[in-house]
Amino acid sequence: MTSPARTTTPGATITEAARMMDEHGVKRLAVVDREGHLVGIVSQRDLLKMLVRDDEVIAREIRDDILQRTLWFETSGVRVAVVHGVVTLRGWMDRRSETQIAVRLTRRVSGVADVIDELMWKENDATAREGR
Repeated sequence: MTSPARTTTPGATITEAARMMDEHGVKRLAVVDREGHLVGIVSQRDLLKMLVRDDEVIAREIRDDILQRTLWFETSGVRVAVVHGVVTLRGWMDRRSETQIAVRLTRRVSGVADVIDELMWKENDATAREGR
């Protein structure tokens, strides 16, 4: 390990940890709590495992967690397809703003490499908000 040891916190995101590893040219980071106590080690391999997920697992998380539980609007007209981490969202939602939220939340799912937005909407409420 390098000296001084490069550290991160338990709350750091995968992206933050990966950037730190890249910036400092290290393959592992010590994970320390607020008091500076070692609580674990995260490696490049650990980060890679988090990012490379099975397409069906990603699709299920988007359908179950994003579309059904998180969003409080009608999403039954939305179809999710995932190929090599690239998510395609197709179908209909009531409002344009709702489709934008769905896409934004989908981008945050671990393992999602990109999102292809093929969602349509019945009401373009985003234009009215943008003009205010």
